[in-house]
Amino acid sequence: MAEMLIVKSKIKDVAKGCNVGGDTAEALNKIALEAIKKAGARADANDRKTIQGKDVCICKASAKEMLIVKSKVKEVAGKHNVGSDVADALNEMITWVLLEGCKRAEANGRKTVQARDI
Repeated sequence: MAEMLIVKSKIKDVAKGCNVGGDTAEALNKIALEAIKKAGARADANDRKTIQGKDVCICKASAKEMLIVKSKVKEVAGKHNVGSDVADALNEMITWVLLEGCKRAEANGRKTVQARDI
């Protein structure tokens, strides 16, 4: 199994008003892993060895809870160095994705956000 970057116990805190399906954490983790991979490619394209927060996300979601395990981000980044703002940027992105998933579940008449909403 791939490295788990998501703190499962925090998802419910962020998804206020929504229940959380068992497959939601895995879906969010998949997005986080792909985001780091793409961020590494952006850093390479710009002749940098360090992934920066702007390589991950330029969204501005309100992220009060930390859904990302900061210590795992470096492991996933592989050959790249990781800027100090990367985990926060990744957390903002994942928070936004989760909140949008909650909106989609609600629009579909459900109280539970699932992987298909992500």
